[in-house]
Amino acid sequence: MDRPLCYHGAMLNIQNMTFLQGGIPLFQQANLQAFADQRIGLVGKNGCGKSTLFRLIRGELKPDGGDISMQSGKTIAFVEQEIANSDQPALEFVLDGDVQLRQLEKILSREQHDAAWFEAQHQFEAIDGYGAPARAAQLLNGLGFATDSLERPVTSFSGGWRMRLNLARALMHRADLLLLDEPTNHLDLEAILWLEQYLSRYPGSILLVSHDREFLNATVNRIAHVHDCVIDNYAGDYDDFERARAERIAQQNQAYERQQEKIAHMEDFVRRFRAKATKAKQAQSRIKALERLTRIAPAHVADGHFELEIEAPERSPDLLMRVEKMGFGYGDKMLFQNVDLMLRSGARIALLGPNGAGKSTLIKLLVGELAPTTGKLELTPDIRIGYFAQHQLENLDSAATPLQHMERIAPKETTLALRTFLGRFGLAGNEEDRPVESFSGGEKSRLALALLAWQKPHLLLLDEPTNHLDLDMRDALTLALEEYTGAVVLVSHDRSLIRAVADELWLVADGKAQLFDGDLEDYRSWIEARRPRETAQVQPEKPRQETAAPKPKKKALLSKQTKLEADLNKAQAELAEINGKLADPATYSSCNNDFIADLNARRIVLETKVAELEESWLELEMSLEEAV
Repeated sequence: MDRPLCYHGAMLNIQNMTFLQGGIPLFQQANLQAFADQRIGLVGKNGCGKSTLFRLIRGELKPDGGDISMQSGKTIAFVEQEIANSDQPALEFVLDGDVQLRQLEKILSREQHDAAWFEAQHQFEAIDGYGAPARAAQLLNGLGFATDSLERPVTSFSGGWRMRLNLARALMHRADLLLLDEPTNHLDLEAILWLEQYLSRYPGSILLVSHDREFLNATVNRIAHVHDCVIDNYAGDYDDFERARAERIAQQNQAYERQQEKIAHMEDFVRRFRAKATKAKQAQSRIKALERLTRIAPAHVADGHFELEIEAPERSPDLLMRVEKMGFGYGDKMLFQNVDLMLRSGARIALLGPNGAGKSTLIKLLVGELAPTTGKLELTPDIRIGYFAQHQLENLDSAATPLQHMERIAPKETTLALRTFLGRFGLAGNEEDRPVESFSGGEKSRLALALLAWQKPHLLLLDEPTNHLDLDMRDALTLALEEYTGAVVLVSHDRSLIRAVADELWLVADGKAQLFDGDLEDYRSWIEARRPRETAQVQPEKPRQETAAPKPKKKALLSKQTKLEADLNKAQAELAEINGKLADPATYSSCNNDFIADLNARRIVLETKVAELEESWLELEMSLEEAV
């Protein structure tokens, strides 16, 4: 571990900084320096103050003590956390991130060509201003935007895609220090791999918060660990940090044990000889030595205390699920076809594929939320499935506590047993009795995982289970899944989790879902081979303003999907009833021709309505796939 001794030449200098939150220290005498070309990963458990530190660096908050300073003339770029709400075309929105470019363009738009105009022209050429639109397009393409979407207004994208626009805008800013707070949160694996490569070539310094181990290893050369109100600095990537920290903790514990032996010996001497006149002076000397002694505290490796365990039933059938020639879609639009899968006990499968290809839809089919359009899916009777997806977090009872959630699924269990179980998922003490509405995304995820684990499922279907989880919880979940003896089907952009858990990789792409012949490095090559070799040329002129209507946010999409499904079920039920009457000979003997004609007319209307609703449902499902 490296503690700052010299601050000369630091671009960012945080020295003896203290910050109070609600009167309680969040940072106390904390130090951090960032020098030119350093790439620093900021790590620590959720709630330790990482995002607050970014706000302090940006000047949005003021420290209660110490100093935070930037070198004169140095600039900071950061990703706005609020979802952008602009009618600008996406490309223009991203170009606004280059503040210098926009300032020069404003000067060059003047009709008067004075000395300032010619100086601006010189600077514009020096920064390759004419190539800026192409650079912005490359950023957007790398983050997953199709070239034909760059003229769409920002408001036409879902919340997740607008966060990608915020990221692209920050990357467009040619700053000396780039602050990135969880940049992979709204990205799929393809975009994460691209971002890793981009950041490796970034010309400035980077300070980033991430809970993605492999992303940190690929992008940083130092780690700043936030814990116990201080910041410890380590050289190297995240793996180097873990090794160095474990070594430091071992050394600290050895020193602690040696000191405890010394203290025990001194205290024993004082007890035995304090009353003896011949030894009183030595006893007083040892008492003073004990008072002056700087006590060494025992160290702990993990910030969190998670003992996750997901148990499978003692007995499980060999075959859990059979999928034959399964396809899904509506009308002529099929997400995938001819999927064959024999899901057996102990299977460990990770689903890979581009965003929107149907990975989450396939999970929904396996869990029974959706029904196949073609083929069949057969589940072995009495199989328990543990299903985790991000939309389930919204279905938690916001007014109920974690303990109340557990009592609903285990009414006969003792309160002590339920509290102990929740404690394994980091939901202990006050957290057990707080309503879910006050929970962070990470706390909600831990509760959803606890509810899932209580079932002792034969099969786990996990769709992005590590979103909102910090590194300690991710590690605990990884260990739990490694020890879990049931079957797992996983969708995740966390490569560490995939490597640890999955024995098979399945690729969902181009209308197919099939076994992928390779590992994650082969998948990286597959992605790179599919990327366009050259980004389409984008002209400097402003793109057209007329664009498609805005898409609703994901929560609104889910609400719309629920209503649409209800309408579809109602129409299908009425159509089935009419078809039943038309197929019944009694209808023709007991009813007149007008009634039969009315039935046929209503059947035609309902068939059209069902087809339209099915088409709308598919479009909505595809929009949900894209809404990361």
